[in-house]
This record gives sequence, C-alpha cells and structure tokens, in this order.
Amino acid sequence: MRNRFTHWIRDFFTLHKSEQRGILFLLFLLVILILFNWAYPRIYPSRKENSDRFDREVESFVRARKKLEDSLKLVHLQKTGNLSPEQAKRLLHPFPFDPNRLRDTQWLQMGLSAKQVKTIRHYLEKGGRFRRKEDLKKIHGLSGAEYAVLEPYIRISPAQKKMHPAKKMSRQKTEINSADSTQLVKNLMLPPWLAERIVKYRRLLGGFYSPRQLLEVYGMKKTIYVSVQNHVFADTSRLRRIDLNHASFKQLLHHPYINYETTKKLVRGRDKTHGFNSFKQVKEVTGLADSLLNKIRHYLYIRPLKN
Repeated sequence: MRNRFTHWIRDFFTLHKSEQRGILFLLFLLVILILFNWAYPRIYPSRKENSDRFDREVESFVRARKKLEDSLKLVHLQKTGNLSPEQAKRLLHPFPFDPNRLRDTQWLQMGLSAKQVKTIRHYLEKGGRFRRKEDLKKIHGLSGAEYAVLEPYIRISPAQKKMHPAKKMSRQKTEINSADSTQLVKNLMLPPWLAERIVKYRRLLGGFYSPRQLLEVYGMKKTIYVSVQNHVFADTSRLRRIDLNHASFKQLLHHPYINYETTKKLVRGRDKTHGFNSFKQVKEVTGLADSLLNKIRHYLYIRPLKN
C-alpha cells in the first residue's frame, strides 16, 4: 500500500503543471462533496422529518386544548350542579376525610370548588356539624353525583360520650370591656369564633358603651344576644376615647362609626372654629344627626386647643 502511494506521488510530479493543478482541483471538489454529503442532513433535516415533527406538535397542541376544554366543561357542570356520575369521578380525587375537621385547602385538593368550600366553612362556623355521612348532602351546591363519589371516603369521628349527666351550666355576669375571648366562652357559653369577633370589634370601637352594641358583631344572632343580655354589662370608664381637637384625619376615619363624610365635617368644623369647645358646638357647626352624634360622642373628648 505504501509502495503504491509512493509510486502515485512520483507519477504525479512527472505531470505537467497544468495537469497537476487539474488533479488537485478535482481532489478539492471531491473533499467538498464528501463534507457536504455529511453535513447537509444534519443542518437541514429532510422535509419528511420536518413534517413528522410538525404533525407531532399539532397532535400535542390538540390534546392539550381538548384537555383544557374538558376541564373547563367539568368546572361549569360542577358550578351548575349537572355533573354526571362519570364526570364527577373524573373531577374529584377523594381520600379518607372527616368533614368536620378538613381544612379548606384539603377540600380544594379533593376537587371541590371554592364556592362549595366557602359554603361548608360557613355552615361549620354557624355551629353546624356533620353527624352522619348523609349530612354532607345538605350542603348547597354539592350535587348527588359528587356526594356519591365522596361518600365511601367519609370518616366522621364519633362525638365524645359524657360519662355522667351534665350539670346545667349557668352564665356568669361578665364585664364586656375587659373580658378576653376565653372568659367570654367560659362565662357566657359563646362559640369561640364569636368570642374572638367580639374582642376584635371591641378593639376597633375602643370599647362598648352599651351591651346592645354586641348585636353589631358579625354573626351575633338575636337569639344569642337575648340569652346573654342579662349576664353582661359595660364599664364605660374603660372606653378608649379620641381627642377630637387634636386627632388627625386618619385617626378619626379609622373609627367604625365615623365614615369619610363625617370625618370631613368634623375636621372642617374644627378648623373653622379653631377647635371645638363643646359637643353642642359640634352639632351646630357640622350639622351631624343627633343619632350619629350620640353614638360617636362616647368615643370622643374635647380638649381645648392652645392659643
């Protein structure tokens, strides 16, 4: 092989210069063709490959769109309560649960809508309880098909049985401006969530000047108030009052009884009179209704401005 190559080289140099150039040019073209033949399929895939790739992408897009459309359709059917048993099985992903103890995120994880979860939470906060599996059917917006899917997974913990006859508990007289939520639950036998709302609202107001203000607390039913009204009283010395002549616009507006328009009237009247000297003057200058002024004066006091 080596002798043949050596012989070829020797013959090459015996050729005329023009012939040598011709052979070198042909060798150059041959190398270019070999490289082109190797590189072209890698740089420019065949039309068939492009077509196959495009077809695959189209199929993937169609599948994704159909999946989204199916999902939106199921959500709409769930919202209108028209899920079929088969659709409910596809939408819901249940696991063993106690409906009295399940967190909102877990209901959502199971496949229920945010509106359904809100209805369940409202039912429990109002004192409702699921004592039997069938009680879940009472939830407005939960279809029969959805209940059928969830029913095998419901595990309701039995209520604790009392070993001895319970003694009738009596409510204790309670001062509502100093009692914390624990005392309100213990003394007045209120639900914990309602006791917490009373304390929160009291903090916003600056205290209660009358037990009847408890009716303003969100969730306080008239029946609950009637049951506790003879067991509560308000120590008005504990009220947190605002200095009307020195308070900022924001401080006045922050009070639940004083809206934006009332705040403007109070501040403008204060500026006009260079400070109020009595609530009678507040009435004359601002023109506030007696009913409103009688409410807010419990949370205000007048300290003359320094000259």
